[in-house]
Amino acid sequence: MFNIKQQFAFPSYIKEKYSRIDLNKLNNILKPNAKPFQIKDRLKRRDETTDADFYSHPRFVHHIDDRARYILHRFYKHIIPQKESVRTLDLCSSWTSHLPEDFIGKVHGLGMNRPELSSNPSFNDGFTVHDLNADPKINFSNETFDAVICSVSVDYLNRPKEVFQEISRILKPGGLFVTSFSNRCFPTKVISNWLSMSEQERVEWVANYFYNCDAFDANSIKAHSLLENQEDNEYVDPMYVVYGK
Repeated sequence: MFNIKQQFAFPSYIKEKYSRIDLNKLNNILKPNAKPFQIKDRLKRRDETTDADFYSHPRFVHHIDDRARYILHRFYKHIIPQKESVRTLDLCSSWTSHLPEDFIGKVHGLGMNRPELSSNPSFNDGFTVHDLNADPKINFSNETFDAVICSVSVDYLNRPKEVFQEISRILKPGGLFVTSFSNRCFPTKVISNWLSMSEQERVEWVANYFYNCDAFDANSIKAHSLLENQEDNEYVDPMYVVYGK
C-alpha cells in the first residue's frame, strides 16, 4: 500500500554514510569566467504533445535512488535558511519535494498533477496546479518567496528563460533559486539537446539559464556534484545542483 511517509524513510547505512559528506566543502564545478551562450532552437522535444496529457496520470514513484534523495534532502536544509518566516516555492513538484521531514519554514508547491500535489506532506502553504511549458507566468506577486527549488525537472522546461525571469521576479532581494538534476528522465519529454550532452555539459547548460536571465548575480551562480569522490564502487545516481541569487 502506498505511504507518503516513505519519502522521509532511508536505510540506516545510507544515513550513516552520506551524512559524512561535508556540504561546506563542495567544489564549484562551473568553469571560471563562464559567459552566456545561445539556447534558441535547442529546446525542442521528441514528444511535443500536450504536457497536461502526459502528466495526467499520478506517478507515486521516486525518480532518483535513495542515496541521491538523501543527499538532496541534506543540501536543501543546508542552503535554505531554517526559519519559520522563510517561504519556499517548490517548482515542478509532485508528491515529494525532496525536503526533509524536519524542514523549517513555509512551503508552497507548483506542479501539474493534482492528486500528486495533494499527497505532498511538505506543502504547509498550499499548492498550485500549473503548466509552465504552456504558460511560464507564475501567478505570485513580486518578491513573494525567499527561496525557489526545482528538483529533477529543469531539463523539461522548454521556455526556461521566461521561467527563470519569473522566478527572479517572485524572489525577494537576495533570494535563492536552486535547481537539481540527475541522469534520470522521461527521454521523450526532456529537451532533446539534453540527451546528447555529457553530465558536465548539462551543468553548464543549466547555469547558462541563470546567466541568460540577466536577473541573477553572476558571482552567485555555482554548481556542485553532491555525490562526487565516493570511496567505493557502489553505484549511485548522480546528483547535481546549480543555483544562484
